[in-house]
Order: sequence, then structure tokens, then C-alpha cells
Amino acid sequence: MNPHAHPTFPTEADRLHAAGAVYHHDYAGEIDTEEEILADMLGVTPQQARGVMEHTEAEVRRSQSLILGKVVGMLLETSNLPVMAHALAFAAGLDQLNGKRSQAEVARELGVTRALVSHYVIGVRDVLSGKRETFDCTKFRKSNSSRKTFRDKALSPFLEAKRAAIARKKQQQPDTTTCN
Repeated sequence: MNPHAHPTFPTEADRLHAAGAVYHHDYAGEIDTEEEILADMLGVTPQQARGVMEHTEAEVRRSQSLILGKVVGMLLETSNLPVMAHALAFAAGLDQLNGKRSQAEVARELGVTRALVSHYVIGVRDVLSGKRETFDCTKFRKSNSSRKTFRDKALSPFLEAKRAAIARKKQQQPDTTTCN
């Protein structure tokens, strides 16, 4: 026995293991099939797990084909194909492949407003996600969950009163743009 050993960890290997520094190779992970891993997770037989995997894969393919059909439909029906193409890239997080840094940059290049680009991106995002939070690429836009917050702020009583006051003030001012 080592007279200088730590009283709790008699060997260096024990100390490293307790600190989590020792790597234990997962041999089962190399030999277990996907079905066996899923069967263990779900507490079912490997045959049942295989059925679950096949069903899930079929449903994913079906969902993907429906989404692709919606995207192609949007491309065919849009009145502004360049904006729609960029909106698809933004919504899917592929915008950096095109070297675009922001929706404002795309809007300037295409001669449209940033609000229009944002409108298209949100529409595409809703189609791609089914309006679920599970698909929310927010590199260049607000998260989907923040949309309600911004809508509520835009419709707040204070802002409504402010808009009404501005409208009243505009009505009270004489029109000086006409010539006599």
C-alpha cells in the first residue's frame, strides 16, 4: 500500500474514476442495434421496437412530402419569387449559405421593405413547422413565442390612445399643401 495515498482513494485510478475522468468504453453501444436500444428505452421487444421505428419513419416521410408540397405551392403561387426564395432560406436557417447577413440586407438588394421579407419568412416558418415551437430557427428573427408579446404591445391601450391622439392632431391641422 502507498503510504502517500489519499485516505479516500487508495489508488490513482480510484481517484480519477471518482472524479469522472476515467473513460469507460460502451461496448454494448457498439453491438446493440437501433431496435434493441429503442426496445430497452420503451420496455418492449425488439420486434415491437422495429415496428415503432418503421411506423415513425413512414409518418416522417409522409409529413416531409406534405411540407414539400406546401413549399412548392407557395413558390408557384407567390407574386414575388425572389423574396419567397430568400424567405425559405431564412426560415430554414440556410441564409448563410447565400452569404446574407440579415433580412434588411436582402430587402435592400431586392428593393422591398424589410417588413415584407419578415412577413414572408414568418409565413414560410409557419408552413414548415405547422406553427409548432419544435421548428424555430431564430438566427435572424424573433422566436415564434415572442410574436404574441409583440402583437399585444402593438395593441396596448396606451398605444391605441397615442394613435388616436396623433390622428386627432392631424385632423386639427389646416392643410397647407394646396395653392389658392
